[in-house]
Amino acid sequence: MAKLLVYLDEDFHEDLKELAHRKKTSMAALVRYALDFTFEDDLDVISSQHSLEEYLRDPSSAISLDDYLKERGIALPSRDNAPGEKEPATHPRTTRKKSAAGH
Repeated sequence: MAKLLVYLDEDFHEDLKELAHRKKTSMAALVRYALDFTFEDDLDVISSQHSLEEYLRDPSSAISLDDYLKERGIALPSRDNAPGEKEPATHPRTTRKKSAAGH
């Protein structure tokens, strides 16, 4: 874990200290939580970008979906129908055409 030095005015520091005491946690934990809560989406985007860049530098570091599922013992149902089985029924809303009235 890396360190970060943050300057706070005296009143804010004391209030944060009191809040940490009331919540039975540390001031650092409150700051980490506030940053994560406030910037969660932005930090996720940056993390994803770093992961993609890492993969593009060395694609061999990734595993295939089949290997991933096998490694975790996950078996997906087959997409192929067994001989003699009917095609699955489509959902009524996907096959119904809209009337001229827009219904």
